[in-house]
Amino acid sequence: MKKIIILSTILFLASCGNNETKSVDELMSSDNVVELKAKRDQLQNQSDSLQSIIGQLNGRITELDPQAPKLVKGVIVEDTTYYHYIKLQANIETDQDVQVMPEYSGVIRLNVREGQNIGRGHLIGTISDGGLNDELNQAKIQVDQVKAQLQQAEIQRDLAKTTYERRKSLWDKKVGSEMQYLQAKTEFETSEKNVQAVQQQVNAAQRGVSGVQARLAKTRLYAPFSGRVEEVITQSGQAVAPGTPVIRLVNPATVKAVANVPETYLPDIKQGSKAIISLPALEKDFESNVSLVSSAINPGNRTFKVEVPIPDKDGLVKPNLNAELRLNDY
Repeated sequence: MKKIIILSTILFLASCGNNETKSVDELMSSDNVVELKAKRDQLQNQSDSLQSIIGQLNGRITELDPQAPKLVKGVIVEDTTYYHYIKLQANIETDQDVQVMPEYSGVIRLNVREGQNIGRGHLIGTISDGGLNDELNQAKIQVDQVKAQLQQAEIQRDLAKTTYERRKSLWDKKVGSEMQYLQAKTEFETSEKNVQAVQQQVNAAQRGVSGVQARLAKTRLYAPFSGRVEEVITQSGQAVAPGTPVIRLVNPATVKAVANVPETYLPDIKQGSKAIISLPALEKDFESNVSLVSSAINPGNRTFKVEVPIPDKDGLVKPNLNAELRLNDY
């Protein structure tokens, strides 16, 4: 067996050696598969060696020759959605930025401080009532007195009604005199009108109490919404009047970007359009959607207003910040 393997190896090497001298035409006319494969492998090795050398030469030529072609990289094109945005200058605003003012005159005592976060309905301050509490107590006493009169009038009315009904029952049976019947009827009708008159007095007295209570309620100043006391304008102990600013209350949680868009983009910008708000001062971007598109064009600059709410969970965005607004037009 070993002799057969050794003999085959010698024949193979001999055939390879002969292949180096034989031309391709000579080998193509032969039927020796071993020689053909050997020639093919020989030429393949030579080709690989030459390609390596050519690649090194090309690389060196590219380094030295500025006019030599450069290597170009390719990418696979993928189908995707393209969004185009227009850039606009915007300002940060909030609907809840007000100066809280009283509706009553007097000396104010504040219950808040600058920078404090307060909730809707929080008591901001109390104004001296100027004797309204005493007036309210007097009005309540008057209501109680008139109600007592009404109670007596109702008792008299009920008694007159009972007497009238009895007289009428007898008169219907032809018992008793007509004069007694008519007198009982008149007394009942008079007592009924008296009850109505006293009831009107009670209503008037109660309206008086409600009026004093309404004026007294104006001496207490409450927060119209939740927010932050941005500024204390009137100090505790100062006299105020209706329309006097007491504090400035701001709710930064409702901030929005407001911008004026040229009218040429009116067909492309709609409520719900994608938007990106960039705030250079914070180095942050927010993604949102257009919440309001103005229905009118400003004749002065031929623009329409858009509003975009800012989802600021951290409370970093402040009103009056400069911003860049990008609106998706297609």
